[in-house]
Amino acid sequence: MIGFFPYPANGAWDKVFAETFSREVRATFNSTLYNYDGWLEFYHNVNVTLGKSFAPFKHGFISTLAIPNENGDKGGTFYAIGWEGGVHALLKRDLYYTDALFAVIREVNGERRVTEIRESSNIPNTAPKPKPNEWTCNFP
Repeated sequence: MIGFFPYPANGAWDKVFAETFSREVRATFNSTLYNYDGWLEFYHNVNVTLGKSFAPFKHGFISTLAIPNENGDKGGTFYAIGWEGGVHALLKRDLYYTDALFAVIREVNGERRVTEIRESSNIPNTAPKPKPNEWTCNFP
């Protein structure tokens, strides 16, 4: 699932993004709400600033937990606490920050897709945030 993380070292992350997320995804970064298009735009914007701010940008997990659905489908929930950062391009010193996420995975048309994701981080970022999206009351 982490292949969608936007740093260029992950290769074709935008292709993995499309394979990972349901078009009906409900996503948050810290407190900002997004639909699929807003979430994709957010990651495009963050990708640019990560590439300029860290050389190289690194990320990893401290702890993860995946729980499959009891009904035996391809869904479940995923939790992760991790770190991100690296050598800051301007300050020339290591800077690392905490990142956390929660995801709901469901079977969509026979494939495993993220339908809800909530990511939080304390990494400073100057990427422009896309306009938030209003959510409806129901989740897919």
